[in-house]
Amino acid sequence: MIADLDTLLLALYVELTDRIIPSLGLARSGPGRPPQVTDAELVCLAVAQVLLRYDDERHWLRAAASRVGHLFPAVPGQSEYNQRVKVAARLMEAALRWLADHTPGTAELLRLMDGTPVPCGQSVITARRSDPNP
Repeated sequence: MIADLDTLLLALYVELTDRIIPSLGLARSGPGRPPQVTDAELVCLAVAQVLLRYDDERHWLRAAASRVGHLFPAVPGQSEYNQRVKVAARLMEAALRWLADHTPGTAELLRLMDGTPVPCGQSVITARRSDPNP
């Protein structure tokens, strides 16, 4: 079965609201106005950002309305988004664990990984020091 992004985000949202958030005891309560974007919506927006390969939050939040705005009518501002994603680390971990468990490739013996090179140790001193054949 091939699922599109909308189906994946809807399934994750339902799982977050019905099972993950209650099991972690992260339901919001108390005084004050509830946020416009729920924690489940925030996590789904963060997952969509990664899946759509937006590295910069500023660019993602500008594009989110056109890319996934039909699923999420309210998108937080950049500072609120950054703060709330950092605070929701436990919830993000649980959501990513659920996604990994329900992705078809997790049960396979062979996994293909993205080998994007990361620039590091490019100074002359570091290159000399880490040279295996001095």
